[in-house]
Amino acid sequence: MLQVSGKQIAAVFGIVLLVVALIKVISMAEMSPPVISIDRDIKSIGLKPFEVTVADKGTGLSEVRIYLLDTYGESVLVEKEYGKGTKSDVLSVSVNPEKLGIKSGTAELFIEATDRFMGGMFPGKKAVFSEKVTLDFIPPEIQELSPALYIRHGGAGVVIYKVSEDTVSSGVEIKDLFFEGYPGYFEDPLIYIAFFAYPYNAGKGEKIEIFAADAAGNEVRESVYYRLLRAAYVKDEIGLSEWFLKSKVLPLFSKVYGYSPVGDDGKPDLLKAFLKINSETRKENDNRIYEVGRQSGGEMLWKGKFNQLRNSKVGATFADHRRYLMDGNVVDNQYHLGYDLSVTKKYPVPASNSGVVVFAEYLGIYGNTVIIDHGMGVMSLYSHLSSMDVSVGDSVGKKDSVGRTGTTGLAVGDHLHFGVYVQGVPVRPLEWWDAKWIKDNILYKINYVKKDFEVGESPR
Repeated sequence: MLQVSGKQIAAVFGIVLLVVALIKVISMAEMSPPVISIDRDIKSIGLKPFEVTVADKGTGLSEVRIYLLDTYGESVLVEKEYGKGTKSDVLSVSVNPEKLGIKSGTAELFIEATDRFMGGMFPGKKAVFSEKVTLDFIPPEIQELSPALYIRHGGAGVVIYKVSEDTVSSGVEIKDLFFEGYPGYFEDPLIYIAFFAYPYNAGKGEKIEIFAADAAGNEVRESVYYRLLRAAYVKDEIGLSEWFLKSKVLPLFSKVYGYSPVGDDGKPDLLKAFLKINSETRKENDNRIYEVGRQSGGEMLWKGKFNQLRNSKVGATFADHRRYLMDGNVVDNQYHLGYDLSVTKKYPVPASNSGVVVFAEYLGIYGNTVIIDHGMGVMSLYSHLSSMDVSVGDSVGKKDSVGRTGTTGLAVGDHLHFGVYVQGVPVRPLEWWDAKWIKDNILYKINYVKKDFEVGESPR
């Protein structure tokens, strides 16, 4: 029989302990270094900060070092050490050329992230990111070309401007909205035209600025001086009848959400259904219109004034403030963002101007809806249609049928809800129906720039 001595047992025990220790050391050392990610392309770096995210799933971060290396030496941007247990960090990295004593030119960006090893007693694994970059600390230039701006509250405006060659993004900013500028209309590719809105719900005296940015993230803004024209808005009160709630709201609620709201008594909760449809669904629908409106083509497809539905009677108008009452109490407040036009039942609806269909489907409170893109951010909307005669991608001209009026969505009587949008923001349709407004506020400015800043044919 084989006998095992005490020394052999001790040796085996020692080997086991050694293996366990090695496993622990290996686990502490980790097999992978930290991960480095950057929030944007940094081939060009300017005055605008960029974010660097560093993360380590194992024992955590030890230190991060970010620096630039050029022919003049090293410029440290970030140096940071971490305590035990820090798994990730987001660093805002900015370059101050005056403080660092560096100029525009070429350099190499280094990002080094080290994890912890043996509780920080020894250097850990290091991840290194490097990229050859262009340092550019000079912002682009803007020159406003169009004449004085007169804009009505809730209406549309046009600004024409020229930018320097290094510009990669430009447009008009007002409030918290950005309206993209479009090149290509003029012979000079650096001349842009931007259609924008002065929102119906914005206050007086909002700052309007032309914005431009280059590839390095440098930004510049130039104020646009304007005169804001007054606009009158209708205030209306709408009593909610039981018929309306049962025949329009409940069916629409079921169509949109797939169920019917029920109160504690087991009966349909009419108020809950109305508030959800009139507020939440309305907001969702308007957000969808905004998203569609941001995808406009860069070519101006429309010509002349937009046409109002022929022989139509105007009901509700743009930005009417509606207070909804139930049993004499105000239960909701909303704005009507278009014109309601009625003729006879299922009346043919032609396109108000030429363009391309970018939306043709059922849209909540708006029912069957068609949206036409007229280019450069300008779109028209036709809703509550009983039928639709077009599909997405169809090109339409003035008088081409898009469908027929109806009562789909939240409409009570047969009519067309017509809206005009500039990059997804609703504006006053009345302006676009007015040939004089088109001439004075759009064509005049284009002709002015054509005449004074380049040679070429005048626009239509």
